[in-house]
Amino acid sequence: MAMGEEPTCCPLYHEAVELIGRRWTGAIVEVLLRGGAMRFSEIAAAVPELSDRLLSERMKELEARGVVDRTVDSGPPVRVSYELTPAVKPFLEFEGDSRFHDQYVDSSGYARNSNGGYARAGTSFEFSRLLIGEISFGYAARNYVDPRLSQLQGFLTSGSLVWTVTPLTTAKFITDTTLTETTLPGTSGILTRTYTFEVDHDFRRWLTGIGKFTYGTLDYQGNPRRDKTYSLSGDLIYKMNRNIWVKGTLRRDWLESNVVGASSNSTVVMVGVRLQH
Repeated sequence: MAMGEEPTCCPLYHEAVELIGRRWTGAIVEVLLRGGAMRFSEIAAAVPELSDRLLSERMKELEARGVVDRTVDSGPPVRVSYELTPAVKPFLEFEGDSRFHDQYVDSSGYARNSNGGYARAGTSFEFSRLLIGEISFGYAARNYVDPRLSQLQGFLTSGSLVWTVTPLTTAKFITDTTLTETTLPGTSGILTRTYTFEVDHDFRRWLTGIGKFTYGTLDYQGNPRRDKTYSLSGDLIYKMNRNIWVKGTLRRDWLESNVVGASSNSTVVMVGVRLQH
């Protein structure tokens, strides 16, 4: 990917988002989550705005992707029921907090004590034993006691896909959104979005290689500054024995900013040893 270009979304991640985001799919999953095993007519009654034809299409799509199990009871009479597969696990998560700093005002004279929190909903899924993941959406906000600081807020998106390409090779796509605080004058905080693609390969039982590319955007709320980050790295892990691993990392980082003089590039070389028992 050339510098300055927007990242291309992983096709597998895109497929998962398209499936979960299709019209009425979320409502169907919610009904099955609350009702357990249900007949077609029961699902239709629970979502009255949905036509039988479209419901049939959505159920076939969910069944084909392994999200829904279809059970036929030969009867008499013959009964067909649907339920979420155990591999699909919807979740709801929320958190609230109050933050009090040791120094009531920072070096620029802003009071940074605040109240905030987030809520998000999503699901983990397993399309097959070779493809698993998680996706969630939510919203976060933080209010400061200093009226000069605007509300720190943003929509949260996070997800991951792990694809076992071969018994020796694994591909991963990970995206995340975070809200972080800062002491930049007049700036409430930073909304950061990251997108990472990683490939792991075992050359031998004792030698593993990892290649990783990460793209990120930083939105400084209350400040016109906008940054983009790029990171390309390679790791090599040598397992001397069960207890001693040696890891080497070579990474190149780029920071592009619309603030004059804030852009930077760096090369990082690391060597480490892991001891375990």
